[in-house]
Amino acid sequence: MIHLQESPTRDGEPNIYGALATMRNGYLQGQWQRVQMFLVFNTVALPLIFGTVQPEQVKLIICVVGLGIHMVILQATLRADGWIQFLDARMINLEQLDDEDPSGVRVKVFSHPDFAGKRYSWLASRKAFGFFGLAVSAVWVWQSIHYFRLLF
Repeated sequence: MIHLQESPTRDGEPNIYGALATMRNGYLQGQWQRVQMFLVFNTVALPLIFGTVQPEQVKLIICVVGLGIHMVILQATLRADGWIQFLDARMINLEQLDDEDPSGVRVKVFSHPDFAGKRYSWLASRKAFGFFGLAVSAVWVWQSIHYFRLLF
């Protein structure tokens, strides 16, 4: 929880809220850039193991390196989501500071019930991406095992 010094006007809150919103937007942009890297990388790398006539040793190297890069990008995307959740919680705390004071009504964005419904829905793009990312991980592992077995 953010501890703010109690004052009658709490003049610093809009600045804190604005700073948190800016940080959150930065993490969101970074997260979507990682998703785009993930899609571009896999769009280029996966056909190399399925559609080329490279020797099995080369395909095995591509699979191992591809799995590593895929997992790094997937993990970075999931970590960014953790930071976004953290910043959402801090902003919710700021939005709820003056709930008991009728003259201190704040705009409810992150503490609004509709936001939580959209954020934690199974149709949220970050959850769909997570399932897709795990499925593609399974393809990389499957192909790595396949080409490793062909060598011996």
